[in-house]
Amino acid sequence: MSGELHVERAGSRIHVHRGADTDEALWRSLGRNISPEDYEQGVDELVVPLERFLASRNWLSASLTRYGCGVTFSDAATNALEIAGAERREVVELLRSGTRSLDASLVLEMLDSSRFRRRLMPFQTRDLCHLLALSHGANYSVPGAGKTSVAYATYECERMRGRVEQLLVVAPLSAFEAWATEATDCFADPPQVARFGEGGSAHGAEVQLINYQRLASRYTQLAEWVNRRRTHVILDEAHRMKRGRNGEWGARCLDLAHLAVRRDALTGTPAPQHPRDFIALTDFLWPHQSGSILPREALRPDPAPGAMAALSRRLRPLFARTTKGELGLPDPLIRVEQIPMAPVQAEIYEALRSRMRNAVRASPRERAQFGQLGEVFMYMLQAASNPGLLSVALTQAQPRASSWPPLPLDPDSTIASRVLEYSSLEISAKVQRLSAIVAENAAQGRKTLVWSNFVRNLDNLAAAELAPHQPAVVHGGVPSLSDETDPRSREAAIRRFRDDPGCMVLLANPAAMSEGISLHRDCHDAVYLDRTFNAGQYLQSIDRIHRIGLPPNTDTRITILESVGTIDEGVSQRVAQKAERLSVMLTDPALVTMALPDEELAGDELDPDDLDVLFAHLQR
Repeated sequence: MSGELHVERAGSRIHVHRGADTDEALWRSLGRNISPEDYEQGVDELVVPLERFLASRNWLSASLTRYGCGVTFSDAATNALEIAGAERREVVELLRSGTRSLDASLVLEMLDSSRFRRRLMPFQTRDLCHLLALSHGANYSVPGAGKTSVAYATYECERMRGRVEQLLVVAPLSAFEAWATEATDCFADPPQVARFGEGGSAHGAEVQLINYQRLASRYTQLAEWVNRRRTHVILDEAHRMKRGRNGEWGARCLDLAHLAVRRDALTGTPAPQHPRDFIALTDFLWPHQSGSILPREALRPDPAPGAMAALSRRLRPLFARTTKGELGLPDPLIRVEQIPMAPVQAEIYEALRSRMRNAVRASPRERAQFGQLGEVFMYMLQAASNPGLLSVALTQAQPRASSWPPLPLDPDSTIASRVLEYSSLEISAKVQRLSAIVAENAAQGRKTLVWSNFVRNLDNLAAAELAPHQPAVVHGGVPSLSDETDPRSREAAIRRFRDDPGCMVLLANPAAMSEGISLHRDCHDAVYLDRTFNAGQYLQSIDRIHRIGLPPNTDTRITILESVGTIDEGVSQRVAQKAERLSVMLTDPALVTMALPDEELAGDELDPDDLDVLFAHLQR
């Protein structure tokens, strides 16, 4: 035997010490492979993140055998390895034997003896029994199925079992309210819920909330808190970490996975763009096992329908799922209204399309530059919704004559002048129709939820056309504050929409409010002024008003405004394709129906098939 290594775990780090006789070639190989950024010639200790050490354990074992080197482990390091091995064996057995479930009567008996007081619906109890049969689980039930209640029930059962002591929830800001209010509704003696790092008592709260954006900056403190006691970590709207190690949010979530005693992922749209989105979610729940769980044929750029069905069957033992049909809700009444453009808008739109068509022809290599072509898409979407939005690009401080993409229009042209003066020339046909719908609803005492991806649309509507209806506004510029009584907060705006009889319209941006908010008791009409390529975001937003608890005999009316002959039409086609793929994976035909009049967010990034839609429209 040539030397010996000693491995210790300290929180989220593994410390590898070498003995005096350890082979130098082995030590250099260890440094290069498991700690390349920290390795220095002559050091006797390597400090490695726990997740990297576990990912490298097979390579390490083979290397130690090859060099004849011994190894000893501290109890904490041994425990980490044993847990990883047990999870790998559990997945193998689940994939072999299929779905597990605990006896419902035993689970309900456990809840009855706990703090949990909410009566779960039958499908929620079924999902809970499935999740408790797993060490870690995913709840892919549709939005509005009560995933938060089931998650709290899962946590309470695991706490009663003695497995966990505290709960960390990673969620979008818009979902914080639901986690706080659901704690009060679900528990007779509610656990204290706090935003991580905020308030004098937050550090000692049993349930901590943090949003995805703050994960990186607060990760060290977060890891310390998770390591302090046995912690259950839940990712709410977990599709937000779908980039995995290629994104900051995903990387931090994957780091947290190794520190948690139990992990759960909640999302109604686990793969909003492609089956590959399942990779990061699977690696969070079952670290380093996505390669053995997900069939390769389903991860290709254009998987065949059979491959999609195979993926659904393969994943089935690992997640709980309530479909839209199981909620017992009446189908929403979805209507697409095709609106001919007003004269000046039509003139501007065709000039913009011509300019972008010529620019793309001149630079075919730009087809591969997704982010920049995403900006072209947003130009087209703005013109289809309200051409006045293009004025921001035309009046920006820095000239862009030599950059890509070009300005939407030549700043010295007559058409550009029409854009800058647009609000004084006409009101876009979409805005006129929107104003009429909101007024009709208000006359009937019906509140309306209006969606637009453009903040200026929302602010302009609030100040002008929809001002008589005392609108509330929620978008990224409206802060979510820890003091929810502050009138400047998103929470205050939503509360005013719910409670103030004079506030008949809520203007919202899907990026800020498509997740986590429930409005189904107060609002039954939604209008989409514009939509992007994001099918998942659309499915989330529509369920703000269509979910469990909808009053009996209530019609939920969804109106989608489409400008005739514009990119709006291509968006609908693309979203339908993505939603159909998702429905096959989750064996939920209702998703196809819900998604046909929908779209999928491109934002500043387009995938290749989205690009095809954009290019086809420009060349028409």
